[in-house]
Amino acid sequence: MSSADLVKHHEEPEEFGGYFIINGNERLIRYLILPRRNHVISLIRPSFVSRGPSYTPYAVQIRCVRPDQTSVTNTLHYLQNGIAMLRFTWRKQEYVIPIMLVLKALVGASDREIFEGIMMHDYENTFLSDRVELLLRSFKVFTMHTGDQCLEYLGDKFRVILNLPEDWSNAAQGAWLIQKMILVQVESPRDKFRMLL
Repeated sequence: MSSADLVKHHEEPEEFGGYFIINGNERLIRYLILPRRNHVISLIRPSFVSRGPSYTPYAVQIRCVRPDQTSVTNTLHYLQNGIAMLRFTWRKQEYVIPIMLVLKALVGASDREIFEGIMMHDYENTFLSDRVELLLRSFKVFTMHTGDQCLEYLGDKFRVILNLPEDWSNAAQGAWLIQKMILVQVESPRDKFRMLL
């Protein structure tokens, strides 16, 4: 059909045809094209195992869209040792940060607040409680206890790649990184914290 005929039949003018028919129903395979915005997707991909030692095929991913319609994809990888790592891309380079560092930097949360936030009063679930304990214990090697210390650390490590003004403190650079690269569709650091939990 011509473009005009396609429009008359309620089709896209540039439609080149092709449908997925599954069990007699027409399906749109959207996730192959572009994941839904601001919607968390659970993934099992064997290729994640090759990312590094102790990586598993399990992750959750969200394509976050800013008000100006630009997007950032945040992926939370689950590791064999119970740790979770947050991955994002900045200027075509991938970076991975321990999720505990981000959680503490967002709101200065205590270990207890993080533990209770993840457990959601389901203390009977020993598998989950063991994983949360491993997560909290693994962060002790960083010897950071406050949110400001975590922001300082992030700002110090990312100062070179962020290319922000030299007179900004490390904490200001760390806060900018979290605001611009992590769950960008959410404004409040407390809401970002809850969503990551």
